[in-house]
Amino acid sequence: MRIFSFKKEAEMKNNDRTKGKEKTLVKECVDQLKDGKLPPWKVEEELEKKFNLIPPDNFRTAALSRQKFIEEGTGKKFRYIGLPDKPYKVRNQCDMHKFVWELDASDENQSCSLCGNQLKSLGQYDPLVANYVGGTEDYYSFAGRIRVSGDLEKEFTNLLVYGTGLGPMGITKGCFLINKFGGAEVKVAEFARAARCLGFVFKTEELRKKAIHIIDEFLPELKPEMNAQMSDVGGRVGPAEYVQVESHQGFLLYVDFTADFENFRGHGGISRAVGFAKREIEKRLQKGKVKPELCVIAQGYDGDLKPSPRNKRGRYASAQIRVPVHKFEELLKINAREFISFVDLDRTGAQKLGCPFYSGMGGEIIPALYRATKVNPRSCLVSSFQNIYARVDGEDLIYGVELPNVEVGVLSTHEGLIPPVGREALDIIGIQTARDFAACMAAQVLAGEFNLALEIVRERLYDS
Repeated sequence: MRIFSFKKEAEMKNNDRTKGKEKTLVKECVDQLKDGKLPPWKVEEELEKKFNLIPPDNFRTAALSRQKFIEEGTGKKFRYIGLPDKPYKVRNQCDMHKFVWELDASDENQSCSLCGNQLKSLGQYDPLVANYVGGTEDYYSFAGRIRVSGDLEKEFTNLLVYGTGLGPMGITKGCFLINKFGGAEVKVAEFARAARCLGFVFKTEELRKKAIHIIDEFLPELKPEMNAQMSDVGGRVGPAEYVQVESHQGFLLYVDFTADFENFRGHGGISRAVGFAKREIEKRLQKGKVKPELCVIAQGYDGDLKPSPRNKRGRYASAQIRVPVHKFEELLKINAREFISFVDLDRTGAQKLGCPFYSGMGGEIIPALYRATKVNPRSCLVSSFQNIYARVDGEDLIYGVELPNVEVGVLSTHEGLIPPVGREALDIIGIQTARDFAACMAAQVLAGEFNLALEIVRERLYDS
């Protein structure tokens, strides 16, 4: 018993020394991060070179350093976005296929999924993702801090579930440059919209005209009842849009309803309201002796899961920087006209491909924010519709991004459960409202796109 006690005491003392050393190293790194002397993506390298903490032992300390840096800057704590004991990946090889597998160090399945053979460790390690700060299933990355002004005055601490790639590093660099230029100027619509559409097929043009007249006269009475159907999400229905189309099926009529929402996505609310409206309108048409061949919820026109420049869903958000040309060229060592030419070249290429809008990194950044925050909806297809613009205005260079359809509900309600890790991410980032979410997304997309464009024009990317 006494021998066991000595061993236990020795283990405890050893653990205390290890924790004490880790605490010292974390403080040293956090101080350097605060001073701006140490980029977030170089913490692992700093621990190895300066303190001889070699892989894989440096990965946990590096992640913990970034966590503490974020906690001290935001006043928020990491609780649900946990940090595992082995926050790194291990390279393994299959002798048969010669593929190199990269597996989470906690993964106990060490067999090749192609042939079933046991994998052999190569003794090579890397962080789970760039700028890793925590997470055991979804790997969270720190992507810098960015200040916004205009419709909102805030600073966001960016957390993304980005996955493989150097995107979080690029966004961090972009945030640094944008902050240096005074921050991002954002515009964000006060309300978001959701849409649902009724579709009718009539035999004759005369019947269609009568239907429009009946529906139009009924709307003042119908709208308050539709609003009552959306009272749980605060929805307010707006003007209806009538779209008339002729087809081989007959005379088509779309009656598109949109409603405004503040912090909800509104998809379920508008669906209930228009479902109610359909029944009531059918009664009125029947009373007016107007019989459609078909009356349905016409999802083809309501924009659900359809990225389009005419989509009326979501909230408009934009972010831009305005920099004097001489300052842009002096600081970045890039000719402003060449920079604008690159953007125009890329936009033209996108249009030749058939894309009505122009985007670059946004297609990765936007899903990464949705994955990190777990908000509603989980599909961000509509929200990923993005446009980049750049021009010289007088003595200034303007570079910006537009997100016309940011579709999001940030409250954990019957509309969509947000798990604890998602709510924690929202809190740490600084997102309290749906407008905050849209502004944060636009600012992060701006940072990523701006840095990407700069790196390409400088010919620092894709160089073998």
